[in-house]
Amino acid sequence: MRRWYAAAMAALGLAVLLAVPSAAGAGRGDTARGCERHFDAAVADFDAKFLARDLPAVMAYYHDEAVQIGSNGAYRKDKAAIQANFTGLFTYDFTATFPEVKKVVDGCRGATLVVDFTLAIPSVNFKQHFYNALTFVRERGEWKIILDVSSPLPVV
Repeated sequence: MRRWYAAAMAALGLAVLLAVPSAAGAGRGDTARGCERHFDAAVADFDAKFLARDLPAVMAYYHDEAVQIGSNGAYRKDKAAIQANFTGLFTYDFTATFPEVKKVVDGCRGATLVVDFTLAIPSVNFKQHFYNALTFVRERGEWKIILDVSSPLPVV
C-alpha cells in the first residue's frame, strides 16, 4: 500500500510540475491576446475620433512626450505642436482612409501600427498619400502614441 501511495504521490507531483508551466504560459498568452484586443479597440476608437474631428479625444491618445514627423518632414517635438497641427486640419471638411499595412503588438508593453493613409480636402483641391507609422506604449493600462511618423507616397 505504501508503494502505491508513494507512486501516486510522485505521479501527482510530476503532473503538477508539468501542468504549472503550461498554465503559466497559457496565462501569458491570454494576457497578451487580451492586450492585443484592447489595442485593436483603442485603434478603432482613435480612428473614429479622428474622423469625427474630436480634437480633445484624439489628443488623449497621444503620450505627453509624443513626437510627430509629418510626410513633408515637419518635426513636431511635443504634444502642443501635434495638437496645433490637428487643430488646423480639423477646421477642414476632409475624408481619410487608413487601411492597416502592418501591426505588431509586443505583449502588453508596446505596439507598432503602419497604415496606408490617404487624406483628401476637396474644398482646397488637396490630396495626400503616405504611410503612417505609429508607435504606441502602454501606460497605466492605456495605449498612447509616442511616435507618429509619416512617409510620403505618390497620390493615386
